Amino acid sequence: MVTFDCRAERFDGVTLVTAVVSGVTEPTRLTVANRLDGPVYPPRRQGVSEAGWTDDGFEGVVRPGTRALGYATPAPAADSPAELVSAEPVSDPPTDDRLDTEEAVLRELGDPSPPADAVPTDDADAPPTAEPTATARSDGPPVDRATTAGQPLPDDVSRWLDTVARRVDRAEALAAADSLGEATEAVRAAGGLTGVRTLATRGSVDERCLRSLARRAERLADRRAAATVPVETLARLA
Repeated sequence: MVTFDCRAERFDGVTLVTAVVSGVTEPTRLTVANRLDGPVYPPRRQGVSEAGWTDDGFEGVVRPGTRALGYATPAPAADSPAELVSAEPVSDPPTDDRLDTEEAVLRELGDPSPPADAVPTDDADAPPTAEPTATARSDGPPVDRATTAGQPLPDDVSRWLDTVARRVDRAEALAAADSLGEATEAVRAAGGLTGVRTLATRGSVDERCLRSLARRAERLADRRAAATVPVETLARLA
């Protein structure tokens, strides 16, 4: 007997829904509907929605066993976020149709074109001036330039911010281009039309990530400021 269990959790303005379908003993077509008042943000692979997902939920043929389904939505959480509408056995097992469409190829293998950040430009290898990481002194070893706040950022965070900053620089150049020459140069710097499309699709993702990072960093900074370690008291107790 096919059983269905689901739950929803709210994080930073987004509801994450997790559903588990168990007891599938033969190839079965599942239809799972989102019951929250908002669109479905399906799981993605290589930038493409996983097969079977629509704005309303999931429909697809699954093999025997247990199948986990998860998606996000901006809608508020509720006790019954999703519903198993139907579970109908099918005579033929699901075929391996992973590469039968352009989206399926991208999902499985990824976009064959180089990402915009990998296309060399005049200043592609230099960190942006708004978020510098390091420079060399003529009289000594390299020193971190991001010390205006008193403490340099960790390397991984700084590198990620540099990468996003380069994308922002290119997006701003594309938006500001008001002549054929400027537009041509901006498109070239972005890596061609493929790079332009990549910048366009990543814009909202970058913004959400940056705002989420800012909120989390602010909360952690407040907590850290309030967490005063009683060193002398602990030393006496020890």
